[in-house]
Amino acid sequence: MTGDERQQGVIARAQEVLPADERVLGVYLIGSYATGAADRFSDVDVHLVVTDESIAWFEEHWTDVLRELAGATVLTDVVPGLIGGLGITEDWLHVDLFMHPLASFDRLQYDGVRVLFDRDGTLFPDGDIAPKGGQAGEPYWPATNVNLYFYFLGNLVTVLRRDERIVGNQGIGAVRDQLIALMLAERGVRRTSGAKRLNALLSDEQRAVLEAIPSAGTDPTDIIAANQYVCRQFIARGTALARLTGNPWPTEFVEATLKHLRKHFDVDFT
Repeated sequence: MTGDERQQGVIARAQEVLPADERVLGVYLIGSYATGAADRFSDVDVHLVVTDESIAWFEEHWTDVLRELAGATVLTDVVPGLIGGLGITEDWLHVDLFMHPLASFDRLQYDGVRVLFDRDGTLFPDGDIAPKGGQAGEPYWPATNVNLYFYFLGNLVTVLRRDERIVGNQGIGAVRDQLIALMLAERGVRRTSGAKRLNALLSDEQRAVLEAIPSAGTDPTDIIAANQYVCRQFIARGTALARLTGNPWPTEFVEATLKHLRKHFDVDFT
């Protein structure tokens, strides 16, 4: 699918306008327009590789560059941890624009790339990167997600002891997201296709596990039950993945978290 004329217009302007700036070393697309899955609801994900010396300028002026591509916006917002962010136009065209300094650029982090411009041919020497499309690859160890999961889980005590039931319900989504990240690591899939596409990246078994997470409103008993289910899945899968990839399982942190939960809730999470 090829999306719509508005999206195509942004891509055409990126290809025409950005190479005129000598500080821009490369321009490429990820997401739907790199995988062939674009439709009229797709975001346009534009990425630039820029000289190391210019990155501070782009960090300050990225919204100006975005408007050169998309036109007037009703919203621009920085994405924490990245240089650049998202823009929304009046007719709700969503354009993401991110800059990467040459020194830290890694073309292998993406599952699918459409190259619009490569100034000297070294950023993407083989041209476009074909997407694996959710096909299983080499399993890897998602250390950050593992630590985040048990951090979020341990905070369930704080949340429910304060009777913050709405926050407790929100937390189910947070721990589920870490389980999803672990499942992708099991399959050796790196998620670069956007937050609104997931089915193709998971196996049938993984989707069934996620769909079976107990529903919960704001009753603490239901919130705890949902977390117990996710925890059992996370530990079983996480320990197996740690062995498979030869990485250490954070035993002390896990045991301390489980002990903390048992002490306050008097139930087992394993």
